[in-house]
Amino acid sequence: MMILSRIWYVILALLLAAAYYIVALAVGQYNRRNQAAMEETLKADSQVVSWAMQVDARRRLDVLLLPAVDPNIAKAIRGANGKDAIPASSKEEGVKALVAFNDKLPADYKNDVLFIADREGRLVAQVGYDAVNGFGEFELGGYPAVFDALHGFLRDDTWVWGGKIARVVTRPVEDEVGQPPIGAVVALRWVDNSFAKEIGKRTRTNIAFFALGQRVASAASTDGFDENSLEALGSDLKAVSEDKGFKENGRTDVRPLGDDKGGVLFVRLPGDAWELGGGFAVARPKVAINSPTGFIAGADDTDKKNVKLWLVGVIFGAAMIFGFLFSFLEHSMPMREMKVQADKLKNGLIDTLNLPRFRGGYRPIATDINAGIQRVVEKGGGTARKPADLESILGPVPAQPNMSAFSFPLPDGSAPPQPVPSSPGSFAGPSPASPAAAANNGRFPGAPPPPNSRPGPPPPVNAAPPSPGAFGQPDRTMAMPGAPPPAAGYHGAPPPAAGSHSATVAASPQAAGKLNVAQTAPAPFPTGGGAPPPPKKLGKDEDEQTMVAQPSADLISAASGANPALDPAAEWQQVYEDFIRTKRECGEPTDGLTFEKFQQTLKKNRDALMQRHGCKRVKFSVYVKEGRASLKATPVRE
Repeated sequence: MMILSRIWYVILALLLAAAYYIVALAVGQYNRRNQAAMEETLKADSQVVSWAMQVDARRRLDVLLLPAVDPNIAKAIRGANGKDAIPASSKEEGVKALVAFNDKLPADYKNDVLFIADREGRLVAQVGYDAVNGFGEFELGGYPAVFDALHGFLRDDTWVWGGKIARVVTRPVEDEVGQPPIGAVVALRWVDNSFAKEIGKRTRTNIAFFALGQRVASAASTDGFDENSLEALGSDLKAVSEDKGFKENGRTDVRPLGDDKGGVLFVRLPGDAWELGGGFAVARPKVAINSPTGFIAGADDTDKKNVKLWLVGVIFGAAMIFGFLFSFLEHSMPMREMKVQADKLKNGLIDTLNLPRFRGGYRPIATDINAGIQRVVEKGGGTARKPADLESILGPVPAQPNMSAFSFPLPDGSAPPQPVPSSPGSFAGPSPASPAAAANNGRFPGAPPPPNSRPGPPPPVNAAPPSPGAFGQPDRTMAMPGAPPPAAGYHGAPPPAAGSHSATVAASPQAAGKLNVAQTAPAPFPTGGGAPPPPKKLGKDEDEQTMVAQPSADLISAASGANPALDPAAEWQQVYEDFIRTKRECGEPTDGLTFEKFQQTLKKNRDALMQRHGCKRVKFSVYVKEGRASLKATPVRE
């Protein structure tokens, strides 16, 4: 019941499970690839930030050319060289020149601090760092960048002063071409949030600068990144300073940022800040999908436009059509048939439901309804019409595959009554001492006749032609000399009444010892109330007169090479003739029983038995049961 619908449900369940499995795989693969891409991006960001800071230093060095060739600055340096103390006039003249120079620069190139150093590295003048005014002998010659500038080189460096990071550029000041520099100009740019924002904007990175174990400045420049996440870097700086890769190579591997919200990479700044733990960190948000539905939540309008909505509609429509079709075939149609038959049953057009019209699980329901109707009829005192079972059609079925008899309808369309099967060796009819048994010459009604296989003397010339025997042979049995004529019911006598056996022999005591009988075993039923007489021994002459019975139809078919399984018509013709003859002997009417009807009945029962027992063919034979001609069907498995 509902096989197609259940299969469709299974298919849908498999598709849903497969879709979830595929989406789950896609989520895991997407997250893994994004993690790898984030790590590669952070490594690239660290390189880009380093290059951006170098480019910024080169630009500031180029701009610093103006004060390096300014005559006022050169005059202030010449006035300080060779003096034990820096003259105040040199300081004032140098400050004016530095202020004038810095005011002319664009905002992106303005310097936070400017220094002028003489030949020995002593501070001549400064702008922007008043803290040095408290030191009378403040000098810059000990810094490598200033030392190189005093020897004619352009240098940039990173200093850490008072917990602050400064980007430094130095340029020599030359008085004459070909002569050593007379001093140097030093420019500083503090690394604060504005500087971090400027570098982050140029490099499209989220950057933070740190020194001495503390975060100094930070800026977020990418969309979707929370700048507060950079503030949490301070808790990782201690572990970063102890990192082996950070100590040896100046950079760490990608580390998780905060609660695994992204990744961060720490890089050391070159120069003077290296030994003081100065460096910067670049960070990226973690792009991940936490669940299969995250694809939908993270999709934007562009992603949605890439989806082929018509294909989605086709898939949805096809699935819906198949579901409705299977539901109609397996639910609506059987329910409609049930409703139609229920209406007919209510209106009295039918007595029971027509079971072949139902399929699947509806048929047992209809069977139970029919059984309930029969039970109600029986309780009301009526006669319920029960369905014919196999035994009512074919007779009792023995343990071995040897089918019992079935009968044919009478000419008036009615079927003869079916006897109740009894156990082997028992008989439900009257006892031998009953009047019915006496009227049947002392035998049970329906008992098979003893075989008559021995020929006797030829009949008299004026004798009537012999009647057919029980096995289709002319009756050759003849009474011994001096014996009385055959009693009624013997072959050649008028046929017995309906219901009696037609092939029985008179069993009177006078004739019992004067018949040539080929059977040596006791008869299947007693001939009187006492024990059956012992078998008669045949003499030599009598043994020579024993005739051979007619060969069976199987032997004839085997000898002729015919295959009964392929062409049973010849065999059925012989069975038909035996059946007609036996019915006449039993006094049953044979009008209207043609070979065509007989053949149709045999064919129907043969097909049923072959399907039930899986045999190759079915053999039919005629016998008498309860005084009526019947057929016995035996499946053949050879």
